[in-house]
Amino acid sequence: MIKNTYIIYRFLAIFVVVLIASKQDIASMNIAKKCEELGLKVNYIEEDDIFVKELPYADYYIFLSRHSSKSEKPCLTAHFPGVFSDDTSLGGNPHELGVAFPSLEKNYIKNLWELKKEWNKKELEKFQIVIEATHHGPTHLKKPIMFVEIGSSEEEWKNETAAELVAHAIKRTLNQNQVYAKHAIAFGGTHYPEKFTNILLNEEFAIGHIMPKYALPNLSEKTFNEMVKKSVEPIKYCIIDKKGSSRKDEIIELANKFGLKVVKI
Repeated sequence: MIKNTYIIYRFLAIFVVVLIASKQDIASMNIAKKCEELGLKVNYIEEDDIFVKELPYADYYIFLSRHSSKSEKPCLTAHFPGVFSDDTSLGGNPHELGVAFPSLEKNYIKNLWELKKEWNKKELEKFQIVIEATHHGPTHLKKPIMFVEIGSSEEEWKNETAAELVAHAIKRTLNQNQVYAKHAIAFGGTHYPEKFTNILLNEEFAIGHIMPKYALPNLSEKTFNEMVKKSVEPIKYCIIDKKGSSRKDEIIELANKFGLKVVKI
């Protein structure tokens, strides 16, 4: 058996899941400790996770990570990796996306939200739960990667209760068989697209890659193809934030070319 894996039996199939923690990351190590307390195995790497080159075999990976932002707003986030531009300062290859797993992220965000509500702990009140748009590396791996993160400053990275909540949400997600029929890519909004988060929480859609408004200058047929193809679940829908998108006509034209149903919100 591969070292430090979590084996999932789902629909009579076996899936190998590997949790990845970076020794350079305070939040990562904090979450990893809580995962191990729940009986989940963790694979440790020496480098920063966004620059990782090689990993043990898995059907999919969950990266335990920190989130940083200038606002330092407390948050619990999840997203898929990918680079929409030529800028690879945060890892990955230019104009390349990692592989998304829409149902996995949807289940994780729903579990995170439900557990936070169930626990009703004062120290968790300040944390916003939101998905992020696709960004940073690694992008070269052939299997899905989901980042789960605690943000956005050292105070939150060291928060034991937040790390415990994340670990419990991961474990609950790994124990679920819930998959969804409506898989989408999404365009527009901010880096923290609350409209798309609300869709995950309240509607049947599961969302893969998200191209936010600030990245839309990089939109091309090749990029659109990456968003559609880099998913383990077939993408059939294209969700557009009407107020938070430029180039809407081009997005719709590409969606029609790829046979996707357009949903405007």
